[in-house]
Order: sequence, then structure tokens, then C-alpha cells
Amino acid sequence: MRQILGFWIACFIAVASFAAHAAQLGVPHGRVLLEVSGQIGNTNGDGVARFDREMLEALDWREVETYTSFTEGLQRFAGPTLASLLEAVAADGTKLHATAINDYYVVIPTGHADEHDVILALDHDGKPMRVRDKGPIWVVYPLEEAEAGEKPFDTEMIWQLNRLSVR
Repeated sequence: MRQILGFWIACFIAVASFAAHAAQLGVPHGRVLLEVSGQIGNTNGDGVARFDREMLEALDWREVETYTSFTEGLQRFAGPTLASLLEAVAADGTKLHATAINDYYVVIPTGHADEHDVILALDHDGKPMRVRDKGPIWVVYPLEEAEAGEKPFDTEMIWQLNRLSVR
């Protein structure tokens, strides 16, 4: 009986160890563009998850053509979905405290990630976004032209994003 119990304990420890290792994020090798903190289950150091461009590109990448009230005409943006980022860090909260380089912040409901197919735009018209052009990351909600005029998500579409805190 002890041998059987010992066997199952060893199996449990092995599976738990593998699951914990599989859930860990890689370590950024390039310049960190985004730091995610708060109620997250997967980190890569000091209780936070840091992402460089390569790590963000490995998430569910989408290209969208959309209108915004901040730009003229149809624009093309590309970047990882917010939903895939939240999944990667095992987010467990209802709000995101999204902060820009200049410490300006907005609050985004986590439900918007799936409900509105939000992306973290890294590219604009096929080119990496620069700080002077709302980069390196702009939270973009795909909108039709008429919707953009109504400005339904202007307060959530923060640019120069560099930090997210899950709450």
C-alpha cells in the first residue's frame, strides 16, 4: 500500500512541476515594451510579466483595418490580441489599469478583450509604431467608420502604453 501511495505522490509532484514550468513565461531578450502586474498567475520575474516585441509577436497576432477618431480615414494596425496577452499571464481580474509612458492611465474592463476584439497595436500601416506616433503600443478597438465618429471607446484607446495592472 505504501508503495502505491508513494508512486501516486511522485506522479503528482512530477505533473505539478511540469505544469508550473509550462505556465512560466519566457524571459525578454530585447527591450521591454510592456510590463503586466497585479492579479496574474504567470510571471517571468519579481511578480510581474515583462514582454519584449518578440514575445508579443508570439501571441495571437491580428491585423485590423479600422477607423479611429484620432486618425484620418481607414487605418491598418497589427498586434497581439489583448485576450491572448491576458491568457498568457493568467489574468484574474475584472479591470485593467493601463498606463502610458507619461503616467497617464485609463481603466479598461477585461471583458472588452473578447467582446470587442481589442488589439495591442505594435504596427501601423506595416511599420513598427514609434513613440512620436503613439507607439510603441496603442490599445486599438476595431471600429466601423460610423462607430468611430461616435467615439465609443476613445477613453480606453490609450497610446504609448507600457504598463498594465490587472485588478
